[in-house]
Amino acid sequence: MDCIKLDFKDTGLFSKLLLDYIDADLNVQPFYSARPTLEGFKDAIEAKSFSKNNRETLVEVLKDQYRSIDVPEKVNSNIDSLLSEKTFTVTTGHQLNIFTGPLFYIYKLVATINITKKLNEKYPEYHFVPVYWMGSEDHDFEEINHLYIDGKRYEWQSDQQGATGRFSTEGLEEVLDQLPGRTKVFKEALKRHSRLSDVVRDYVNALLGKEGLVIIDADDARFKKEFLHVIEDELFEESSYALVEKQSLALDEAGYKQQLHPRELNLFYLDDGLRSRLIKEEDGFSVLDTELHFTKEEIRSLLKTNPEKFSPNVILRPVFQETILPNLAYVGGPSELAYWFQLKLVFDHYNLAFPILMPRSFIMYIGMNTCHKIQKLDVNFHDLFLRKDLFINKHIRAHSNGELDLESTKEELNLLYEKLMGKAASVDSTLGPLVESEQVKANKSVVRIEQKMIRAEKRKREDELRMLEEIYDSLYPSGIPHERRENLLAIDDPNFIEQLLELLSPLELKYGVIRANK
Repeated sequence: MDCIKLDFKDTGLFSKLLLDYIDADLNVQPFYSARPTLEGFKDAIEAKSFSKNNRETLVEVLKDQYRSIDVPEKVNSNIDSLLSEKTFTVTTGHQLNIFTGPLFYIYKLVATINITKKLNEKYPEYHFVPVYWMGSEDHDFEEINHLYIDGKRYEWQSDQQGATGRFSTEGLEEVLDQLPGRTKVFKEALKRHSRLSDVVRDYVNALLGKEGLVIIDADDARFKKEFLHVIEDELFEESSYALVEKQSLALDEAGYKQQLHPRELNLFYLDDGLRSRLIKEEDGFSVLDTELHFTKEEIRSLLKTNPEKFSPNVILRPVFQETILPNLAYVGGPSELAYWFQLKLVFDHYNLAFPILMPRSFIMYIGMNTCHKIQKLDVNFHDLFLRKDLFINKHIRAHSNGELDLESTKEELNLLYEKLMGKAASVDSTLGPLVESEQVKANKSVVRIEQKMIRAEKRKREDELRMLEEIYDSLYPSGIPHERRENLLAIDDPNFIEQLLELLSPLELKYGVIRANK
């Protein structure tokens, strides 16, 4: 494989907010702290404060969570190193998509690992640990219960409710038995565990543990105890709502779209089989769609005795993460980073350092067969980011023996009508609308002729047209970018992850086009 690197702005795939952030635009600077550069990490180190007690809790919980799997030496060493005040983490998070879900899940993990490698080279006096934060408390089962391989959907059917990390894996083996490709690592994980979070930890560890990736499940009472001051403040003061609204308004005034809208109370009630919103009422709190109700005194007592029953939503999850980890950066996609920009005032409120926001690695993977077709047809790589119809039409125009682009003809026609307008107006000023109407009709006629010329050219190039459609459909299956649709098992390369570790350089802040034919 090799990798062609493009500027994000040349792809047309990214929001103005992300592009301005990458370019260090002054409009975005109020919404973050340190820059996503090697030098920016020095600023993040100086800003981060993390207590010895929190480090001890972190290591204790991680060691407990790793007891049921074979732990690579590098992971053990990284966990032990977290006791040192000179050790910091770089974190990415994701839901527990079955069998890794779409490919960008892998790209995020590899990017996080490679960032820490660069940091360990740049700052040898410190140590940096890559962390995968499992979205074990997320309850949106429909988002994680399926995967696609070569366009075919495989789905796990289950009527379980609540936090998906607590799900039994019953029925998941039947899905796995249907999957093509190298599934051994998933089968072994399923044999050893019956809880989804344990299965995911096992197979992600098998795939990337040798790189030192540490996997954390924050669904633990010991972590929630460290977060109690935030939970209590949210319950009784509802601080986050006003702070996010204020930050969001500032983003809006700067010309950037808001990714999410906060609720007045940004917490869930969590129990086995249940994760539902907490709602504040005059006489206490209720749990949405249940008969559960707590007085203020009861909720305070529950905080002390069972802190694990409180789960942060998307607004407070980042605060939870930064409370229990000595973290310097979060690696995420455009929509993730967009809502982090709405949170800086919340971090300021709790005297937490705001982490560096690192764009993950974005990849267009081109398989070997598609590479051969691209080479045969002499397709321009930049054209692969166009809409399908524009991609095909541009290629047909560029490779036709005749002139299919009538833009120059339209310009000549418009010049002719401008002269005609002047002559008509000199005779009668009321003739202007007539000339304008005829000009519109003439332009429409040219467009129709151009479209018919392209269709005629396509009929002469049926084989080429078919190959162009196959190229595009392989890169955008069902109209969705390959990395957001296809699973790791769709890649027919046993060394794919190892090659990604060699190729991806997330700190370069470039879009990668990876070709499998090299």
